[in-house]
Amino acid sequence: MILFFSFFSWYFSFSFSALQHIFSSTPETFPMINASFNFTTVITLVLSSFFIHKFNKMHIIYGYAIITPIASLILLLSSSLVLKLIIVFAAAILFGISQLASLKYFWSLTTSIERGRTAGLAGIFTLPLAYITGWLAETSNFSGTIIICIILNLITLTIILFNPENKPTLTKKKDERGHHPEKRTILLYAIPWILFSIINITLARNISIHVSQNIQSTFYMILLVLQMIASGFGALAGGIVADLFGRRFPIGFSLTLYGISTALGAFTQNHEVLYFIYIANGLTWGIFWTMYIPVIWGDLTNKENNIKTYAFGLLIYYLSTGIGILLSNQISQIPIMTSALLGCILIFLSNIPIILAPELLSQDFRDSIKLKLYMNILRKKRKKPLS
Repeated sequence: MILFFSFFSWYFSFSFSALQHIFSSTPETFPMINASFNFTTVITLVLSSFFIHKFNKMHIIYGYAIITPIASLILLLSSSLVLKLIIVFAAAILFGISQLASLKYFWSLTTSIERGRTAGLAGIFTLPLAYITGWLAETSNFSGTIIICIILNLITLTIILFNPENKPTLTKKKDERGHHPEKRTILLYAIPWILFSIINITLARNISIHVSQNIQSTFYMILLVLQMIASGFGALAGGIVADLFGRRFPIGFSLTLYGISTALGAFTQNHEVLYFIYIANGLTWGIFWTMYIPVIWGDLTNKENNIKTYAFGLLIYYLSTGIGILLSNQISQIPIMTSALLGCILIFLSNIPIILAPELLSQDFRDSIKLKLYMNILRKKRKKPLS
């Protein structure tokens, strides 16, 4: 929970708010710098996936938590634009390596049958607080934003209190489904994540900007709060359902829900519709965060290639974000009706790979869960007094 919260909150606070403050004097360069930050993270994920296994993952995380705050202080005090650029890209490199190390640590402590619930518990804590810290960073001045980023870095160090180096990691069973995943399976699960990541930063963002510009700020804040709450519950519910009934059901459900809410984005003047859109988007974000950050890639990997698999999942999101930011001006010219319909069509099409994909949770475990649920129903019926 601590690591997930620290990394994702820092990313949104630094890459959007802090960078915007740094380059406020030349706002036309901000999209390029922000996109470059994401592309640097992508390159780091690719390169570090080949050597990170040679280093102690906890030492990497501690190094990130110590070096990044110092770099942030220099960023706050320095007046040199060149030095600021160097620090920004160095922060992207440290972030990419450390986030990969944290996911490797998560994988080493979880098994497939409990990975969803564990990630869901982390998500119900991480996502709402990431919304709050992101909002605080966005509404603060440059000094306040940097202080928030430093605090988020230092929070990572609190894991020392739990002595993670001394915690035994789990011995994975050799017959786990994800031990030797087929390339076709990886591709089928990756396609929905690719489409969701692209639509989220392009067409969906276009709709969100349109909404924020055409309704009262108070009402827009209410929508964001509802979205924040829904994201936490979506993460928890998605993780529980994924462990009980398999991975495909929550992914298919969230894609369908996201497709419907995207289609309704064309009717942004109706308040009832906006309530549904933002709650649905929050639930979808929560489910997808749980499924596609810690769970799916953990199921599709083994001890030898878990870092490369997690790097693949992360780089999809950061690469899509970088491309979406670069094309933000062109995308903003797309009419809302077109954004809504195109986004809906692409999302519904992404259901096809999930239908064709094999289930990652073992059939034996799912059958045992169904049997337990059935037995519980029978026990409750037997306890009911006769009328």
